[in-house]
Amino acid sequence: MLDEPRLAFSFLSRLPFGGKGSVKHIARYFTLVGYVAGLLYWAGRRFVPGDLGAVLAIVTGFYVFDLFHFDGLLDTFDGFLNQAGREKCLEIMSKGDTGPFAVFFSFFYCLAFYLAFRSSAPTSLLFMSVCGRFAMNVLLAVTPPAKPGGLGALMSPYEHSATVVSAVLAAPLALLDPLRWAVSMGVAVLTGLLMSIAARRKIGGYTGDVLGAACLLSQLFILTANLLLR
Repeated sequence: MLDEPRLAFSFLSRLPFGGKGSVKHIARYFTLVGYVAGLLYWAGRRFVPGDLGAVLAIVTGFYVFDLFHFDGLLDTFDGFLNQAGREKCLEIMSKGDTGPFAVFFSFFYCLAFYLAFRSSAPTSLLFMSVCGRFAMNVLLAVTPPAKPGGLGALMSPYEHSATVVSAVLAAPLALLDPLRWAVSMGVAVLTGLLMSIAARRKIGGYTGDVLGAACLLSQLFILTANLLLR
């Protein structure tokens, strides 16, 4: 019963939870993984004060959970922001080299994320981590894979029931703050849809890199939206 949730954690983090089954089924547990990531960010922000706490929380959280997504964000910057055609963009993204677009725009992403993170209440980091991962469900639900191989294609054909399950797993956060939950989920949906449009136009669909980029961009946008609710 717990094999697929464990596999989701093993696939999306450095936690050696094991698990077995099909990777195609782990999408339903994206937001569940987000709870553990969010608690890690929350603890660092809650118990270590000031800028030091923010830095330690980000470094630890990214090391355990989000560096995998960050690699995808870098490749997506390089692939989407150049003016090459579809095949060249896919080639650039599959190589994994860090090009000028990745260096330049990742700097501003990290700066914006740090500023939003250090200004956020610890509970906002739970909304960020849980709801931010729901953007990947939205992207998968409305976008075909860009190519037959790769990590992204392992989740195809996507089971649309996974979107419902992932949303239900995120629903308990509404007990903390219904408005912030609704806004966070809305931002995640919007981010997933916008990433779908960009991915379809640039490379014809999603890849594992695009999924990671959607997750991290959604997390940044959710933090920003929650700051605006103050």
